[in-house]
Amino acid sequence: MAASLDGFIARKDGRVDWLETQDEFAGGVSMDPGFVEAFLKSIDCYVMGSRTYETALRFEAQGFGWSYGDKPTFVLTTRDLPRTRNNV
Repeated sequence: MAASLDGFIARKDGRVDWLETQDEFAGGVSMDPGFVEAFLKSIDCYVMGSRTYETALRFEAQGFGWSYGDKPTFVLTTRDLPRTRNNV
């Protein structure tokens, strides 16, 4: 689960800039790429809301790729969305 302290992923204006971090933190502590890779492999599927899905589509359109690989992705929403990602 990824969320900010207020329980949301995006800011009210839709920005997710708080997720854009470096892999090195205060005191020289760094994120071990092996840990991240093992964690991501342990995920069976992704569940997200419509705004997160639309943000992921924008990132993909900007050339950053699809962040969720080939894992099943479920979008929970009450509104119609573009079905551009393998008919998600």
